[in-house]
Amino acid sequence: MSITFRHKKYDKNIPDSGKSKNNNKLKNNNNYIVKTKCKLKAASLINAIFICVIISIFCGCLILISHYQNILNNSLFFKEDLISRNRSSFNYFLNNSESINYNEVKEIDVFEDGIISYLEKKNWGFYDILICKTIFKNDTINKIALVGNIKNDVNDLALYVTNYDKTLKLSGNIRILGDLKIPDSKTEQVYINGQKGNTIQLKGKQLKSSKRLPKIEKDIYLDISNLPRLNPNNIYKKPIVVNEFDSPTKVINLDNISVFKDVTCKGNFVLSSSNKLEIDSSAKLNDVVVIAPSVRVRSGFRGNIQIIAKEEVFVENNVSLLYPSSIYIKNDVDSVSVKIMANSKLAGGIVIDGNMYNSSLKRQLTIDEKAIIIGNVYCYGRTQLKGDIIGNIYTDRFFLETNASNYENVILNASIDKEALSEMFIELPLFNNTTNKKEYAVIKEF
Repeated sequence: MSITFRHKKYDKNIPDSGKSKNNNKLKNNNNYIVKTKCKLKAASLINAIFICVIISIFCGCLILISHYQNILNNSLFFKEDLISRNRSSFNYFLNNSESINYNEVKEIDVFEDGIISYLEKKNWGFYDILICKTIFKNDTINKIALVGNIKNDVNDLALYVTNYDKTLKLSGNIRILGDLKIPDSKTEQVYINGQKGNTIQLKGKQLKSSKRLPKIEKDIYLDISNLPRLNPNNIYKKPIVVNEFDSPTKVINLDNISVFKDVTCKGNFVLSSSNKLEIDSSAKLNDVVVIAPSVRVRSGFRGNIQIIAKEEVFVENNVSLLYPSSIYIKNDVDSVSVKIMANSKLAGGIVIDGNMYNSSLKRQLTIDEKAIIIGNVYCYGRTQLKGDIIGNIYTDRFFLETNASNYENVILNASIDKEALSEMFIELPLFNNTTNKKEYAVIKEF
């Protein structure tokens, strides 16, 4: 008996079993898996490159942001330093402004490091404008302020009346808080208009006055002859006109306009007229100077102005002249009149002045009932006081006109309160300082 062995690998006659078919399927599956793995590896590489690009861009943005942030911080630090230098230069200017002439530009280097500040002083009515400009490369820092003179000596004087040997008489409800310099250093009570009694409150020293008012130091004058002129017709085309104080002063010529109205005007302007000028309540004026022979402020006006007149200033009822406003007249030839009507308020001061005593009787100030003056009043002439003064008043004499008669050196139903004036209030620079050096303080910044 013979036995024959055959190997299916070498004997083609032996048919494949079912496992052979399965092996072929496995080989096909393996080929598919290899191909899929290759495809997956290629897609992952693209995704990884894309993610790397995104991360690179993000990191680059962070670096740029950090770089520009450093530049911005350095710029802010430098500007803060420039502002600090400008403030230091301005403080130096504030304490040494007398060493600089008006309309003169002076260069200073406070820290001697090459950063220059430019200082300029302008006269603006009773006050001064100080301009401090600090420049380095393309950066400029400005500080502009309206300043006034600080009195070094303590002045508690509420009332000064020139000694003409006519005793000051008080009637009605009178309240004077502060020292008095009056004729013969005494007062008398009188009864006017059938009054049965008086309520007199005096608090302060009663001293004897001199035969002349103290001479005021400040002479208000603005030379506008060479300043640029603006046509008012062009002004009326713009509802708001503004001129900064570091620019040249502009003059609005109102010779042909009797009533100034419906315009908002702010800053470095002078309203000038050679005729009588009326300011309507619709005009919004701030920090401007008004120059005219006669000025009338209509009822309801509210603003901040300095009036320089020659003959007359008439402030109607319910007018608010905000601080620092003022009225100034100096005249030895014509009759002069300033009248503040009832319920009007002026914060700043009133000055009526002249050089000749013989003309003093032609200068007249009237402050009506419920009118309030905050600050200083100086009248080288006659004053009728029926309202309230928070501050002090210097006058040659008082007068009182009633339906029945006229009285000389009489005050009826009035109040003068120096104690109520704030220590922070910067008064008008009327008299010589007791020290050799003037000190200034900022009234407002622009």
